[in-house]
Amino acid sequence: MMYALADGQKLLSKHRMTYKVVRFIASGGQGEVYEVEDKAGQRYALKWYFKHSATPYQQKLIERLIERGAPDDRFLWPLDIIMKDGLFGYIMRLRPQSYKGIVDLMKRRAEPTFSALCMAGINLSDGYQSLHSQGLCYRDISFGNLFFDPKSGDVLICDNDNVTVNKDTKSATNGTPRFIAPEIIKGTSAPSTETDLYSMAVLLFYMFMLHHPLEGAVEANIKCFDAKAMEKIYGHDPIFIWDPTNESNRPIPGYQDNAIIFWRMYPPNLRETFTKAFTKGLRDSNARIVEKEWKDVFVSLKNRILYCQACGKENFYNKKPTCWSCKTSIAPPPRIDIKGQVIMLNSNSAITAHHLHDNFDFKTIVGKMTQHPSQPGKWGLTNSSNDNWNFIKPNGDSAVIASGKTAPLVSGAKINFGPAEGVIE
Repeated sequence: MMYALADGQKLLSKHRMTYKVVRFIASGGQGEVYEVEDKAGQRYALKWYFKHSATPYQQKLIERLIERGAPDDRFLWPLDIIMKDGLFGYIMRLRPQSYKGIVDLMKRRAEPTFSALCMAGINLSDGYQSLHSQGLCYRDISFGNLFFDPKSGDVLICDNDNVTVNKDTKSATNGTPRFIAPEIIKGTSAPSTETDLYSMAVLLFYMFMLHHPLEGAVEANIKCFDAKAMEKIYGHDPIFIWDPTNESNRPIPGYQDNAIIFWRMYPPNLRETFTKAFTKGLRDSNARIVEKEWKDVFVSLKNRILYCQACGKENFYNKKPTCWSCKTSIAPPPRIDIKGQVIMLNSNSAITAHHLHDNFDFKTIVGKMTQHPSQPGKWGLTNSSNDNWNFIKPNGDSAVIASGKTAPLVSGAKINFGPAEGVIE
C-alpha cells in the first residue's frame, strides 16, 4: 500500500523543526497519521491531510489553533505545521498506547472498572468545559476523537483540527452521524456549544450503557437503514429509548440487551440525568445538561460504588443493595457524609481534595482506608494530609488525629477535616 509519506523521510516545520517519519499509524477521511521523531528523539504524531482536505481555510484554522494553544493538557492540540508540495499537516503529542478508544469499550477490548469509567466521564466533561469556556466549539464529538486510560479514567481528546470559535459557519464539519444534534440534521442550526452538549451526552450514554440513546424498536424495525431513515431517527423524529411518556421506542430484549441491562444497573440520578438530556434536551438546546451537571452526577456515582461480598462485582449503593450479577444481598460498608456527599468506605476508598473543596481534584489524597495491623477485618480512615483532624465521638468526646494516624469507623462519629466535616454512618 502506498502512503503519502515514507519511513525515514525528513520534514521541516514552520517553526524550523526537523521531524523524521518513523511509521504509518492510521488513515481516516481527512488524511493519514504518522509517528514522527524530532532531532532530540522525542516522538510525536503527524496528521497529514489528503489533497481534498488540505484547503486554505483548514491551513489557516490550524495556524490559529497553534497560536491560541490548547485549553489544557487533555487535548492533543496542534503544536506545529509542516507544508510540502502544496499539502500540509500538523504535529501533536503522541497518544500513549495505554489509552483506548470508545470502540474498544463497546467491543469489550477495554474493561474499565466503574470507578475508572466515572473518572473518564468526569474528565471528559471537564475537558469540554475547559474548551467551551474559551468560546470554542468542538463540532465533532464522537467515538473517534476520545481516548481514555481504562485503569485511571484519564482522557485524551484528539482531532482538534475541527475546533472553531462558537457558531462559526465557515467550517464544512458538522459532526459524525449518530452524534449530530437534531437541529443540525434539520438544517435549523450550525454547530455550537449547545450542539456539542448534545453530542457529548450521546457519547456518555454510549460509554455507560454501551448503546445509542435513540436506537430502540423503531431502529430495529427499519428494513432499509438508509440516509432517509437515519434523518428520521436522529433528526426529524427522535425518541429516547427510555422516554417516560412514550414507550414506542423501547429497546428489544435479545437484540438491544445492553441498553436494558445497564439502565437497570445504575442508580436513579444517572438515569434521570440521561432522561432529561434526551427528552427536554433533545428538542430544546437550552435545556441540555451542561458539563458541571455531568461532573456532579459522575462524582456521586463514583462515591456510591460498593462491592458484592459473594462475587466481588462493583455495585451502586441504595437502601437495600442486591448484586446485579449474582443477585446476592450486599452488606454495605461504613460510609461518610461530607457536605451531602455520601462516600462508601470500601477497603480501597479515599477521601480526596474534591470531597473537601468541591474542586474536582481526585489526585490529592486527604485520607485513605487502612486495615488494622493486628486485627484483620478492622478498618479505619488514615489521615494522609499534613493537617490534624478533630475526631468527635457520638458522646461528645474528641481526639486529635494527626497526619499518619487513623480514625476508627464509629457510626455517628464526626471528623472535622478543617475545610469540611464528615459524619460516619
